[in-house]
Amino acid sequence: MTSIRARNVNHPDHQESLKADKYHIIREAMLSALPLDEWMLFSTMEERVRACLQEKDLPKSLFPKPGSLRWYCKAVQLDLEARGEIERQPGKSPLRLRRCREDRA
Repeated sequence: MTSIRARNVNHPDHQESLKADKYHIIREAMLSALPLDEWMLFSTMEERVRACLQEKDLPKSLFPKPGSLRWYCKAVQLDLEARGEIERQPGKSPLRLRRCREDRA
């Protein structure tokens, strides 16, 4: 099984090994959920990712443990930030995100 070395925007020297199939599923769902011009709460994005996975009727065994979907959402979010595909709203809490425009990435 292949894996992806996910980056962490907060800790540039740290990389997390993620299963490639799960990474791509979460990445696709996350990018389709996040808007370009508005900020979305992380919790709302996570809910939309969960709804997207349910719509695709993916097996529950893909993320079997309580909290495993949240953990993957967080790991992929940090990686996408490090890659410049999404950004967080500076100085705001709770965390708000949006997709980056291709001309800004």
